[in-house]
Amino acid sequence: MPSSPHGSSTPDSSPTLDTSLSSTASPEPKDRSTSSSPTKSQTILGLITYTPKRCRYDPANPPRFSIWLNLLFAFAGAFTVANLYYNHPILHLLAREFGVSNERASLIPTLAQAGYACGLVFLCPLGDVFPRRLYVLSLVFFTSTVWLGLCLTNSFAVFCSLTLIASVTTVTPQLMLPLVGDLAPPHRRASALSITSSGLLLGLLFARLLSGVVTEYTSWRNIYWLAFGLQYLIFALLWLFMPDYPSTNPDGINYFRILHSIFQIFITHPLLVQACLVGFCTSTTFTSFWTTLTFLLSAPPYEYSTLIIGLFALIGIFSMFFGPLWSRYVTDRFIPLFSVIIGLLICMAGTCIGTYTGTFTVAGPIIQAALLDFGIQTAVIANRSAIFGILPLARNRVNTAYMISAFCGQLTGTAVGNYNFARGGWISSGSTSVGFLAAALLLCAARGPREKRWVGWGGGWRIRKDGDVAKKGDVEKGKVGGGKEGSAESSQHADGDREQERTESEGSDFTDAEKASQVGTRDRSA
Repeated sequence: MPSSPHGSSTPDSSPTLDTSLSSTASPEPKDRSTSSSPTKSQTILGLITYTPKRCRYDPANPPRFSIWLNLLFAFAGAFTVANLYYNHPILHLLAREFGVSNERASLIPTLAQAGYACGLVFLCPLGDVFPRRLYVLSLVFFTSTVWLGLCLTNSFAVFCSLTLIASVTTVTPQLMLPLVGDLAPPHRRASALSITSSGLLLGLLFARLLSGVVTEYTSWRNIYWLAFGLQYLIFALLWLFMPDYPSTNPDGINYFRILHSIFQIFITHPLLVQACLVGFCTSTTFTSFWTTLTFLLSAPPYEYSTLIIGLFALIGIFSMFFGPLWSRYVTDRFIPLFSVIIGLLICMAGTCIGTYTGTFTVAGPIIQAALLDFGIQTAVIANRSAIFGILPLARNRVNTAYMISAFCGQLTGTAVGNYNFARGGWISSGSTSVGFLAAALLLCAARGPREKRWVGWGGGWRIRKDGDVAKKGDVEKGKVGGGKEGSAESSQHADGDREQERTESEGSDFTDAEKASQVGTRDRSA
């Protein structure tokens, strides 16, 4: 347990999460002559906690973060986040199957989003405490097992309950992103994050597309059986190839301090607040467009079928392929705020075209879908690249703060978009999105990339990352700044570290062990 702030060895009265149990090696077998045969639960637990030899962590030779591991994380994130969206195109079929109204069936996606929000708040921060391999595998296995009930049940109440439970543990993608931020070299962080985020976008798009196509020709249960199989495939691949990276805080942190520190991090880091507010605005625009697009395309003059409307999701593949290229050649080379502003301008152009031409030509919504997806992905990746440099040992909590704001934006976009569409049509809802994007641009203009305070442009207007921080020769060798954990790849990250040191010196909810571990991490990376 961490010592008290006054240096006393008196144990903390609050419960502290103990991470002393490591999954780096399998448990020693007991003497068969003195122990009984293991139960099924013990066998399953032993399987989850066992780590193949090639995946065990060696401090002297840590595993290399390869493109294949990056793609594995992207695949795992894609078909885990897809669990939240399989039900969207088939709500009318679920209503018919369970004998409820369409309005009652809409409770299913509502519970899924509510469960996901609970997982973001209460489970994601634990990624800063537990060994990531064991934690991720446990969540994936639990989700897969619960999902079996969704495939079999004939009760609407049970289906809703299991949807809520499965959604709470469907937070694996939000654990993957901070892990990528930890492992990727600073000069490749944005491109690595973009690959993983492209996987999330792929999962969101394919979930709607696969669900619509499969249920068009077979039973709706088949898409749930397919998801069930994919979950266990993800578990098997991660078990075989995911290295056992150690906990970033091996001495443990009090759970309630973890939750409180999320709020503290938010109010003490202007960069995070700026990124969260911009993320809120972009998420509002995204969900407003995709929610009201169905109403536009199903009504005159288009009157498209559900299958054709579902095919619009394929437009997002444009951003999925071009996003990593943009991140590698632009976001990784320039300050993140530059890419955020470019992304917002692309969103603004697409939204204006789609809003004011979409009532008489389908080309408008097609252009808007392509530009909006690409622009939002560009802005989100740049924002994540910036905020993950704030607190290297608290990246899951930083990501939780960011995702909560984005989730609130999604809820706002759905509600406001539907409200305005019902009263003023497509142009009304689209004009609201233009307003949100304008607000996001104003937030970017209010604070420069090198400003230490809440508002201002101190430090200059340069869009390139400071040359004295990332030397060209070091980049070619894969060594930037202080190494893997060095957040000095840009002055924006350096500002975050200085803000962290100032916050901790004034007294915070981070434990002494966590602060010491922070120092140790910097020493090792140096």
